[in-house]
Amino acid sequence: MKRLAVVGALGVTSAALAVSPAFAKSDISIQATPHTAHAGHVVKVHGQGDDDAERYTILVIQERSGKPGHWGQWHPVARSFNGDARADVKARHTGELQFRSVLYATDRHHQHAKTDRISTPVTVHVVR
Repeated sequence: MKRLAVVGALGVTSAALAVSPAFAKSDISIQATPHTAHAGHVVKVHGQGDDDAERYTILVIQERSGKPGHWGQWHPVARSFNGDARADVKARHTGELQFRSVLYATDRHHQHAKTDRISTPVTVHVVR
């Protein structure tokens, strides 16, 4: 009798797990090295992003420069259709550079982009 109760409980648990909702995985990240760079040197930036719920996506690495409170506008420096973008950016002036990854969901022709998610920015300090 105990064996039948255990088998029945396992069957009910398995059925409950089978009808539970599935969750799509998504992730986005950005890395920039070095964290402190000299003016005139290159900063290597690597962004990654993916969303299982979206069939077509574009990953864009964006950059802005300035100082806190006096930032410029975000502008794209690299784009990828496979979720893995890299860029070599020359640090032209002292101050700070910030980079972020932005994942856009699109249609199959990569038109009508809408923002899916944005990474937390990383900051590179540029010195003389």
